[in-house]
Amino acid sequence: MHEPFAYIYYVLEKRGLPTGMIIDAEHPIQFEDIKNQILHSSKQQPVFLKDMAYHCYEYLVKDEFFLQNLVNTFIIRNPAKSIPSYYFLDPKIIEDEIGYQQQYHLFEKIAEFSGQIPVVIDADDLQSHPEEIIASYCQRINIKFIPEALQWRSFYSKQWDVWKIWHADVTSSSKIYSGSINQYEENVTNNDRIRELYDYSLPFYQQMYQHRIVPDSTKIIEK
Repeated sequence: MHEPFAYIYYVLEKRGLPTGMIIDAEHPIQFEDIKNQILHSSKQQPVFLKDMAYHCYEYLVKDEFFLQNLVNTFIIRNPAKSIPSYYFLDPKIIEDEIGYQQQYHLFEKIAEFSGQIPVVIDADDLQSHPEEIIASYCQRINIKFIPEALQWRSFYSKQWDVWKIWHADVTSSSKIYSGSINQYEENVTNNDRIRELYDYSLPFYQQMYQHRIVPDSTKIIEK
C-alpha cells in the first residue's frame, strides 16, 4: 500500500496543497476506515505499507493497538539531500511536509509502547551498501533475505498513480542506485528557505541516525 494516510492530511483535513496528487474519489479519508482497510488486507496476505509520519501523526500516536500490530521501519535521509529534492518539485513546502519532527516523535512513541528501538535505515547507507543493509534488515524483522530481489525489471505500479510525478526515477530503475547531493541547483548553500527547513529538520534526523542499521564496513571506520 502506498501512502493511504495521505488522504487524511490532504483531502479530509486539507492541511496542505497536494502537489501532483491525483485523488481517488473512492479512497477512504477517515483514519479508522483506512486503518480497517489495512487490517482487513493483512488477514488475507502480508501487507507492506509505506507512508509519511506527518500524514496521520496525531492519530497514530494515540493508537497503541495499531502500532503494536505493525513491524515498524523508519527510513531517514540527510535533510541536505531530501529537502532540495522535495523543493525541486514543490517550492511551497512547509515544515510539516518535510516531516522529520513527526517522524522522530513517532519513533519515540513506538519505542515507548513496545519497549524496543524500531528499525532505522539511512538512505545513504542503503544506497552505498544495499545488499548488506537489506540482509541486516531482513534479519532484524525475521524474514528471508532474497539477494535476487535487489535487481528488477523496470515497471510502473498502479499504486503510484496518486503521486505519479514523484516516481519518475523509480519507474525506470532496475536496482538501488547511489545518489548525488549536487543534482539540484538550489540547495542548503544558496537557498534561504531550503536552509531554514534544513536547520529545523537536522536535529531530529541526527537523533534517529544514532539508531540506524550500520554497515559492518562503516562500523570499522567509525571505531
